[in-house]
Amino acid sequence: MAAPSAQASSPWLHGAFSDLTLGTGLIYLPIFLLLLFGGDTMQTALPMGFVPIVILMFSIPHLGATLLRVYERREERRAYAFFSIYCTIAIAGAFGLGLYWPPMGSILITIYLTVVPWHFTGQNYGVGLIFLRRRGVEIAPSTKRFIYLSFVTTYAITLLALHGKTLAGDYAPLGTEGTIYQFLALGIPMRVQAAGIMILFAVYLWSLFESTVRLRRSGAAWSDLAPYGAVVLTQALWYAVPIAVRLFVPGDMLGAFDPSNHHYMFVWVAQTHSIQYLWVTSYYVKKQDPQQNLPRHLLKALLAGAAIYGIPLLVLTPSVLGRVPYDAGLYLMLAGALNVHHVLMDSAIWKLRDGRIARILLRSGEAEGSAEPGSAGLWAWVRPAVYVSGAVGAFLMIAGTIEEEMGVARAGARGDLARVEQAERRLAWLGRESARITALVGTLRAEEGDTAGALSALDRSNELLPNALAWTNKGVVLRKQGDDREALAAFEEALAIEPDYVNALFFAGDTALALGMKTRANYFLEQAARLDPGNPDVQAALRRSRGSPWQRR
Repeated sequence: MAAPSAQASSPWLHGAFSDLTLGTGLIYLPIFLLLLFGGDTMQTALPMGFVPIVILMFSIPHLGATLLRVYERREERRAYAFFSIYCTIAIAGAFGLGLYWPPMGSILITIYLTVVPWHFTGQNYGVGLIFLRRRGVEIAPSTKRFIYLSFVTTYAITLLALHGKTLAGDYAPLGTEGTIYQFLALGIPMRVQAAGIMILFAVYLWSLFESTVRLRRSGAAWSDLAPYGAVVLTQALWYAVPIAVRLFVPGDMLGAFDPSNHHYMFVWVAQTHSIQYLWVTSYYVKKQDPQQNLPRHLLKALLAGAAIYGIPLLVLTPSVLGRVPYDAGLYLMLAGALNVHHVLMDSAIWKLRDGRIARILLRSGEAEGSAEPGSAGLWAWVRPAVYVSGAVGAFLMIAGTIEEEMGVARAGARGDLARVEQAERRLAWLGRESARITALVGTLRAEEGDTAGALSALDRSNELLPNALAWTNKGVVLRKQGDDREALAAFEEALAIEPDYVNALFFAGDTALALGMKTRANYFLEQAARLDPGNPDVQAALRRSRGSPWQRR
């Protein structure tokens, strides 16, 4: 039996322009074109270091909007108690365990990066149906199955890309590089992956064609299908197009689709999704309570979403109760836990078959009754505590981002030790202690000839979190002091953490050669040459180690 298709009082939610740009996700089209034809310029104007401020503007409020939807009203908390209480406790437990047992953190992050594309896809599917149903388009069950199949196949394509041996981890807004965690890809063989993706692309195109034909046969005009078509285009630009280009275009022609740009590109996909989510939820909130002040609601959503990044973040730093520095996985774990929680909540609260949801989103109706958002007792003090923590979190995100970019990335590039040290202190106050930044301080001190200060900073870096950069640079400093044996031990510590770190392999090989350990030197240098065959320093050291007649002394 076909779903009810009574036309809403207006085919639009907020209006034609905002619905077509924000609701369908078409706001991503100019961003996509800019990334495609001016990606380098865009990344120069807004480098990855400043992206957290963009995330604060859109992604954080979109997470907070769900929290308000579930927790702000008593009847919602009761209706979704399984998700709001028990699932929340389970996710919080997994997060806490992940801070002390990295495999649990890797599992949580893998779940997060795997379900995010499904969440984005499900939202596009639901928005597409909203546009069709509000226009009175008849959607027979068989047609709806083809529409659903077209969206599901794009997710399946993305799933194969995420969990293959060649594309793993690229199709997500956050990566695990530089953290103690890893994305646990299934490692689907390349041939299986490529064949599966090609088959799914064929199914995807067929389902699009079939659903369009069936919608037209039902009497839908092209003008009625246009907003739905825009959602389909958005979904394609988010997933199908980048994956097709990556698979079928030669590597030297990838341009903006090169793997080095993927995280930057998918940050913007995530922001478009968040804007789309706020577009639909703000309409629902206004219909639920016509007296609702939307700017105030969005501010509350921002504070609710940022709450976990506020006081909890300060408590979980290594100098207080935590173990993992902010940039070594704490932020990624927070993002993973909050997003997994969001996806679970979202799957429960936004069902178009729910009479209350359908009445508002599909038929422009008003909510039946509306309980007061506040309640006495526990919630009376929990709510202000959440907002205070959210304000702290927003401040930390803005101040930390500015210090990271201006005080670390840019000052470090120009060798400004004083500014980097200032940023290191400020970031520690902000709950962002960083082994990476402390290692940079040690490196800059070594470059200025402060050997004692360099070793002190590098040791502090390894105390925060043992890392290959600090051990390697410590080895370089020790070698300059003439302590080759201790230097070699430092390089080997670096390789125990990161076996494929070319710099550590090169220095270990060169140091072993100086100590007369030719077998060990050959091993290290051959590994370095395999990983970086074009490195002239590695090749020169390897020739010396092998005793080549062309060696230069």
